[in-house]
Amino acid sequence: MRERGFTKYIVIIIVILVVVFLSQRAYLFKKGNTFTFVSDAMSQAQAYLAKGSGWVSDNVFPKISGEVQKRGDMIKSEVNKEKEKVSENIGEKIQNYFSGIADSVLHPGENNNCQSQPAETSASQ
Repeated sequence: MRERGFTKYIVIIIVILVVVFLSQRAYLFKKGNTFTFVSDAMSQAQAYLAKGSGWVSDNVFPKISGEVQKRGDMIKSEVNKEKEKVSENIGEKIQNYFSGIADSVLHPGENNNCQSQPAETSASQ
């Protein structure tokens, strides 16, 4: 039932579009050449596009470019802060690793919680 209603509305829309097209047909062919009408429409559309692009470049781009510049600078500073944190964290991990190895070489019998080797459990002792 629902598909019949959908199909009925599609047919009605097509009929309306055909009636509208046929009613404009006399206007389209009045000049004698359809291509003249199309070229006139294209030149008018190009004029509107030129006006629109001029308006966008005059009004929109200056506002957007300033905002993009501010946000870009903020993002760069945040990325640099995060890179510094990551490199500090990696540096600490490497330092702890090598200091653990040095402690295990210098003090081989002591349980010094060397991070370079797995921690011993009470079951293995």
